[in-house]
Amino acid sequence: MRKEIAVSLAVALATSLSLVACAEKASLDDTQAEMVTVEGRKYEVRLGSTGTPDEYRMLIVRGTLVINADSELEAHRAQNVYPRFIERTCKGRPHQIMSEGLSGGVNYYVLFRCLA
Repeated sequence: MRKEIAVSLAVALATSLSLVACAEKASLDDTQAEMVTVEGRKYEVRLGSTGTPDEYRMLIVRGTLVINADSELEAHRAQNVYPRFIERTCKGRPHQIMSEGLSGGVNYYVLFRCLA
């Protein structure tokens, strides 16, 4: 009986600790997710208009579970994801990145504008 209780407590503790260490997955309203693989890693990319002509917002979220993520490494990886989406959205035109950064440890946002 005591052994069963000890095992149950150990499982509950391990589950709690693993949930605490996970990063929250973000979302972006009025967008659809597109899954992409870059450097062998899966990402969910959400892209939508800001409401201003030729101005877009993008959210890049790891498509796999990340425990104790290295923020600097996650930002670097996300920077390898977004260029193809900007190129496709702007149809080869020049662009300007107005804002970008890491949010929540693994969620990377980009605000950009397609130029004439």
